[in-house]
Amino acid sequence: MFRRRIARRFMLGMVAAVVLLAPGAAFAQDNQPGPANPTDCAVESTDDKGNVTIVYVPEGTTYGLFHCRGGEWHFGWFPFDSRSVAVADSVIVDPHGTVMVDEAVIDGRAGDITAGEVKYILDAAGVPEPAVPDEAVVLSEGGKELYATRELGKLTSIGDLADKAGTDAPTVVFANKKKPRITITFKCKLIPPYCTIIIRW
Repeated sequence: MFRRRIARRFMLGMVAAVVLLAPGAAFAQDNQPGPANPTDCAVESTDDKGNVTIVYVPEGTTYGLFHCRGGEWHFGWFPFDSRSVAVADSVIVDPHGTVMVDEAVIDGRAGDITAGEVKYILDAAGVPEPAVPDEAVVLSEGGKELYATRELGKLTSIGDLADKAGTDAPTVVFANKKKPRITITFKCKLIPPYCTIIIRW
C-alpha cells in the first residue's frame, strides 16, 4: 500500500487538473531537502523496492517531453501545438529510466478533450502502449450511470458525452476493449471548465 499527496494547484484563468496515478510508485518523503534555487525542478527516482529519492535539477533540464522551467515541469504531446502544454510539480523516474508524472495541470482545457487526444496524454504521461479508448461510461456526481457507449469515436469529446448524459458535471470513465487494464476517469465541471483525471493501468 502507498499513499499519494494530492496538492491542489490554483492558477489564474480556467484550468483542468490531471492526476496521473502510476502503479507501484512509492510516495516521496516530505522531510527531504528542498531546491537550492526556486527555479529548480523536482525529480522523484524510485528503485526496485519502491524507495523514493528526491533530487532537484536546474532550469533548462530536459527528460524526453518534459522540460524544467520556473520550478515546474512542462510537457506537451503530438499532434497538438505548444498551447496544449501540461505543468507538473515533479516527474518520476523508475528503475528502467521511464519518466512519468502523477499530477499535472492543463490550462484552459476540459469538455473539448477528445477520446483520440486521450491516447496522446497517456503516451506523454508514461503509460506503456497507450490506446485510443473505444468505450465510455458517464456517471453523475453521486456515481449513478447516466450514459454508456461501446462505439466511441476518436473525435467524441467529454462535452459531447456530457450532452448525451444531460449533465454539466460528468464523471467519464474511458476504456479500451483490447486493453481493459487501462482506465481513464475524468471528473469534470464544464462551467467553468475543470477536470480531475485519474489514470490506472
